[in-house]
Amino acid sequence: MRPATQKSGSGPIGVVGPVLALLLTALGIVLLREALVTTGAVAGTRWLPAAAEGLRGFAPAWWLIPAGVVVALIGLWLLVTAVRPRSRRTLPLTSQTGIFLHTRDVARLASGAAGDIDGVLQASSSATRRKVSVSVHATTDQGLREAVTEAVTHSLAPLRTPPRVAVTVHSPRQKLSRGDDR
Repeated sequence: MRPATQKSGSGPIGVVGPVLALLLTALGIVLLREALVTTGAVAGTRWLPAAAEGLRGFAPAWWLIPAGVVVALIGLWLLVTAVRPRSRRTLPLTSQTGIFLHTRDVARLASGAAGDIDGVLQASSSATRRKVSVSVHATTDQGLREAVTEAVTHSLAPLRTPPRVAVTVHSPRQKLSRGDDR
């Protein structure tokens, strides 16, 4: 069996595509209306000749230069955005069949592993492909950071390249020392 390929996101052009599709659809509707009015299938006046006549007396103005620069920069941004690589939010497991975990699943796995440690009241985490950040609320902070780091690292060991683990411990004693108990 051939291994599965890694899933990738829609990429940054995913936002621009629907906007351009709407603009092209609107242009198509205007051109279709013009064709129907020209052939006499629909009564009305043509819009394009009126718009061209309105531009006839258009003289150069100072604001056209910045407007042209802005349009050129938008076009350049669209080109760069179109060729940028698509985002990857999955991590491969050490298997021959191509099994991948999404970063949100890696975060859930880390939270579960941290929550199983004695002394942890609540655990939450976030993950990227390179780092897992675990935040735990605990009864005490003595040696808990190392225990949580070890448990999370052990639970992420099946990943081909395990991300770096960063643990933050919040204990009631820290709140009292800062005067947050109001």
